[in-house]
Amino acid sequence: MQPLELFVLTDTHYYSKKNWVDGDPYAFPPAREQLYRLGSEEILRKVFDELCAPGAPEIVLISGDLTNNGEVTSHEEIREMLRELEQRGKRVFVTTATHDYRGEGVSYGFDKNNNRVDVPAFLRDDLRDFWREFGMSKAISVHEPTMCYAAELTPEYLLLALNDDRGYDHAGFTAECFEWICEQAEQAKKKGQFIIAMTHHPVLSPSPLYKLIAPGDLLEEGETRAKQFADMGVPVMFTGHSHIHNITRIDSEAGNPFYDVSTSATVGFPPNYRRVRFDPDGGTIDIKTISVENVPGLDLGGLTLPQFTEKQFLGVVTDILDAADKDYETFIRLANSFSLREPKARKLKPVIHPAAGWLNRLTFGKVWKWTRRSNGVSKEEMKPQWDRLVVPFAVKLAANLYRGDADLPKDGVEYRVASALFQKLDRLSKPFADKLKAKGIESISAILLPLLHNDGISDADYTIRL
Repeated sequence: MQPLELFVLTDTHYYSKKNWVDGDPYAFPPAREQLYRLGSEEILRKVFDELCAPGAPEIVLISGDLTNNGEVTSHEEIREMLRELEQRGKRVFVTTATHDYRGEGVSYGFDKNNNRVDVPAFLRDDLRDFWREFGMSKAISVHEPTMCYAAELTPEYLLLALNDDRGYDHAGFTAECFEWICEQAEQAKKKGQFIIAMTHHPVLSPSPLYKLIAPGDLLEEGETRAKQFADMGVPVMFTGHSHIHNITRIDSEAGNPFYDVSTSATVGFPPNYRRVRFDPDGGTIDIKTISVENVPGLDLGGLTLPQFTEKQFLGVVTDILDAADKDYETFIRLANSFSLREPKARKLKPVIHPAAGWLNRLTFGKVWKWTRRSNGVSKEEMKPQWDRLVVPFAVKLAANLYRGDADLPKDGVEYRVASALFQKLDRLSKPFADKLKAKGIESISAILLPLLHNDGISDADYTIRL
């Protein structure tokens, strides 16, 4: 079997400039959460140029959230960009997701005074024919109700492009759809084909913290489905939605591995996509991360795109913590960008509001005092950081969640003090241990330690051994 290379992108969140009328994209608070409302066109044109470099793979997979919020203008423009990409020799396969339509057919733009105005958006059923040319028309089988399809990338490789969108409150596969998936996998096995799969929502949680705060944003019955995919011969699923750059593994009871390769938003933080090489005969899948560095035509204030998007991202996290302490209604609106939905945010106010106030005034010196019996850090070592506020450090940990591959030195003061605090929180949370375990969380440390240092699979570059 010949090796096959391809590109993986997700969450392009294209936003047409026709939805602005001389407005400032960052004057409206939620617009700060990602870069896409300002520069999605420029970023994607740069990425598409990179995909067309000499010697680059011809296959491009994009797994959902093609547009900001389903605006008709956004769909029309990004489809035309993908047509141009195919004219340059690429073969593009897409799935859509919940950001690609609005249930009422209306999204939003802004007038010259930055007031929200209604703009037309697609309904879900509009997507089927509009995007058919970028997948379903190339397929050997289509599950029309869900818009899932199977397409032969070569005679030796089958793509399962799985649309897991079942409305805004559900992500997963109906029994009928999953039966269709099993049939496609069985047919591929008979032909001796290697199966490559993509869907939008994470099958496995890209972080223990994400599983805690956004369980509704994961594929329903995700761990069960992951093991079923592993046993049917699907070792890898490319996912998006969370905007978290991560690779997670689970094994089925039969010992078959399954990897969820989650990729960050191409136009967000970090602005990444992946290049993947499949070599079944050699027993490897080689995954490389490509970061979008410089974007012509986009004013980034002298920063690279990763630096600019990180600055925007960190500003949002700081705003959220400040709002949780001082303006909880604003917090509820901003927290939605981190997958914390309004009903849950309101329910958690008795916990989040006082915790945010406490955290905003917390210093490393206070944390050291609480943990001095277990942190292994001398008072002399702590002197330079005694009055340092914890919040900027916590904000960096949030960035680590999305960036992946946290690499805080384990022998450093920050790691030792923070890990000792997490262990103390483990002891304090013992009365809630059963509730945490019911959510699949062993401890506070299990949630937070990965934000300090990644001891597992590399989230950026990794070779899967088949």
